[in-house]
Amino acid sequence: MHQDRQMLVLKIVVGKYIRTHEPVASGSVVKEFPVPISSATIRNDMAALEREGYLMEPHTSAGRVPTDKGYRQFVDGLSDSDLTDPQIRSLKELLASAPGLEEGISKAVKFLASLTGQVAVGISPPLSSLFLHRLEVVGREFLTVILICDSGQVEKIGMENPGFSLGEIAEEVEKLNRALAGAPLADLASRIASLPSASPEEGKFLEGLSKGVKVCDSKREVYIYGIDLAYRQMRQDLLTPLLDALEERMTLLRLMASISQEGMGVAIGSEIQYDSLSRVSILSARYGADGWQALIGSIGNTYMNYPRAISSLKGVAECLSDFAFQQFPSVSVDRSFNGE
Repeated sequence: MHQDRQMLVLKIVVGKYIRTHEPVASGSVVKEFPVPISSATIRNDMAALEREGYLMEPHTSAGRVPTDKGYRQFVDGLSDSDLTDPQIRSLKELLASAPGLEEGISKAVKFLASLTGQVAVGISPPLSSLFLHRLEVVGREFLTVILICDSGQVEKIGMENPGFSLGEIAEEVEKLNRALAGAPLADLASRIASLPSASPEEGKFLEGLSKGVKVCDSKREVYIYGIDLAYRQMRQDLLTPLLDALEERMTLLRLMASISQEGMGVAIGSEIQYDSLSRVSILSARYGADGWQALIGSIGNTYMNYPRAISSLKGVAECLSDFAFQQFPSVSVDRSFNGE
């Protein structure tokens, strides 16, 4: 009972600090405690929580604030909560208006930022998880090969013209589309390399195209929204390292991949083990369809509104997975994101 009471005190302190961003005094806890209790008992409990590392006192007699350990206890004790029905309907309507997966991810990330008031980050699936719908070639001396995927995602590959005329380019495009339409992009480079060539020019073209496809095979688009919200809500000493982390995108993506190994996770402050992010929390979840996974996440202060942020991320990830499932045929090979 004694420990249960202390955990309830911690929950009240964390909740009030999230709302006010001000140190919480024992008198405030007494007012919010669900049953009558003395100030002395609350003071003793808060002192015990401080000794155990859940709370700290930033200034003498200034009240207490949660530590990263306190936030972790609070987050682990949260019960599952969902987006409201109107929020889910709004997001599904947004996704239904998206002509392809890229636009859907962008809309979902922007929606998540609006729900949480924090920076939202989304990562698209790798090209290797997609299928080729068709390809097109534009240009004369320098050619741009446009790969159009089954999801609507577009990738461009630049290469020198090996000596084709415009008519020969058109014939080559028709030939490639007959041979490759519907092929998984994971196998596209090898399939192109194995195609027979009728001339040295065609052989050079196929070789260059195969190399270009191989290079972009693991490429992912990164969508970031909510930086304007961060400018308004975060102190400068927190904002600068966050912006630095957004610049170091691969580091951030690896962090998100690690955090969400079990599907969804939260890393709080010092848990991130990245000094400049010691006062930032990162939430990350996986979304996807058959055979592939990608990431979506939310980043903000350690004193963020965790119940709202977690329920928002969970709901958006689930809706995005449903949307992605509608966009993709089944894929038999697991192409989950490991942060590479």
